[in-house]
Amino acid sequence: MTEISMTAHAQRRKQQRGFRDADIAIIFQIATHVAPDAYMLTRADAAREIANRKREIRQIERLAGSKIIMVGDTVITCYHAHKREQKCTMRKERAFQ
Repeated sequence: MTEISMTAHAQRRKQQRGFRDADIAIIFQIATHVAPDAYMLTRADAAREIANRKREIRQIERLAGSKIIMVGDTVITCYHAHKREQKCTMRKERAFQ
């Protein structure tokens, strides 16, 4: 979605009702478009997005410690690095910066 603007009235109501700018953005991203001028974040929308994010979290947990080696823009290998290699790589990375 493109940049949206808010009226002064909408800004006041947003503050009064405890909405943040990030809340409005999330609603636009995942809510159901219920009318040409309205979005509603249903319980089904929320459940779907929570399930998606839980799936992403499980994937990130599974991939923790993974390493990808590249030459230019080409991946040449990927693997799960051992803890010793992770520590060594991170020490080298600090020197690299």
